[in-house]
Amino acid sequence: MRCSALAMARSGRYRDMILPILKEKGLPQDLIYLALAESGFHPLAVSRAGARGIWQFMGSRGRGYGLSHNMYVDDRQDPEKSTRAAARHLKDLYNQFGDWYLAMAAYNSGPGTVQAAVKRTGYADFWELYRRNVLPKETRNYVPIILASIIMAKNPAQYGLEDVAMDHPAEYDTITIDYPVDLRLVAECVNSTPSELQDLNPSLLRMSTPRTGKFELHLPAGTKDDYDTAIASIPPDMRLWWRYHTVKAGETLASLARTYHTTARQISEANHLEDTALDPEAKLVIPVAPGRHPDSDATYARRITRYHVHSGDTVQSVADNFGISAQQLRRWNGLRSNSLAGRKVLALHLPISPSAHEAEVASSRSKAKRPKTETASSKAPTTKSAEIERLKTETTVVHHKVKSGETLYSIANAYRTTVAALKSHNRNVAVLHPGMILSVPQPVR
Repeated sequence: MRCSALAMARSGRYRDMILPILKEKGLPQDLIYLALAESGFHPLAVSRAGARGIWQFMGSRGRGYGLSHNMYVDDRQDPEKSTRAAARHLKDLYNQFGDWYLAMAAYNSGPGTVQAAVKRTGYADFWELYRRNVLPKETRNYVPIILASIIMAKNPAQYGLEDVAMDHPAEYDTITIDYPVDLRLVAECVNSTPSELQDLNPSLLRMSTPRTGKFELHLPAGTKDDYDTAIASIPPDMRLWWRYHTVKAGETLASLARTYHTTARQISEANHLEDTALDPEAKLVIPVAPGRHPDSDATYARRITRYHVHSGDTVQSVADNFGISAQQLRRWNGLRSNSLAGRKVLALHLPISPSAHEAEVASSRSKAKRPKTETASSKAPTTKSAEIERLKTETTVVHHKVKSGETLYSIANAYRTTVAALKSHNRNVAVLHPGMILSVPQPVR
């Protein structure tokens, strides 16, 4: 990765956290730029091989340094935890090779690869190994890229980086919780947004905290007391489902009941209301039955899908086609607007439901071909509307009863169709509920 202005700006968010950790471990401060070469300081970066986070740990290597991951949390995406792990790993590599250039090379290709090159040539010197061409091409380029990044960062005016506005470190409160809670409820408790909560908690793979065990939840700075006060009104076993809602002008108990798939009576009882009139800006607890929330609790596939951008595409249209949020698509690709001007390829992770997780893992290992709109190498239709029209004329329709936890993507994947086609045949449906009957287009055989 080049020393881009965007990556350099993003380094400002983590610099004050990374440098003290490197110093604590006795490491050169310049090793911070290894993170620039690895990920551009992006905590959600994922390589083609499955390495994740700012420091791009593979799963096995990460576990060896205390970075666990499961279907809810991936510590490799936690900036501070992964930085501490990277510092320990780099220290171990230096102790093994006695040279920082070799340690950096080993960080990239693995200590076994570098050790084999040293043994083969008899030279424990990176530049001699470079000259003799006994290291992988990526590793031979890796160390020079880091050194170039250091030079550019220390001489910004010389390389056109003097006007880069550094991001500020994120300020947050930390609370330790021992119950699962939905980030949308957390956001409502502290007058924030789910996106901000995801940014503050990048290790979370879902829109909720883990079902078991303790978790350190980051909240916007200064909101800890607000959260403690608000969450106390929600029963611990309902914090994945119940919501807070700020009443808007014109809303009624009946309209809120329809929106949240509950009843007016339940809302009234939960809030001890004496009449049905609602005051604008009033904050209400909304009791939602488990499994009845408008937004399903989905996670994302580990396998990266690469989408080739076509004329007329926008962030929103691509997000809609794959059943993901525009905000998530922007985060994965470092985008700041809805425009895709100048972008040729987007990297994304397809959403999968809990019930589809095992099938997704198995299918990612197979060599079966995916639908054309869902693989990076296939030629996608010219426009989404053209694809929909083609499906309409070349398909028949079957019916599917929605089960708890299913999403548009998991159903489309099961029937080898697309999210766009499902929406087209079901009045542009965006939210699924258990028991709903969907019309599913199927190819005419």
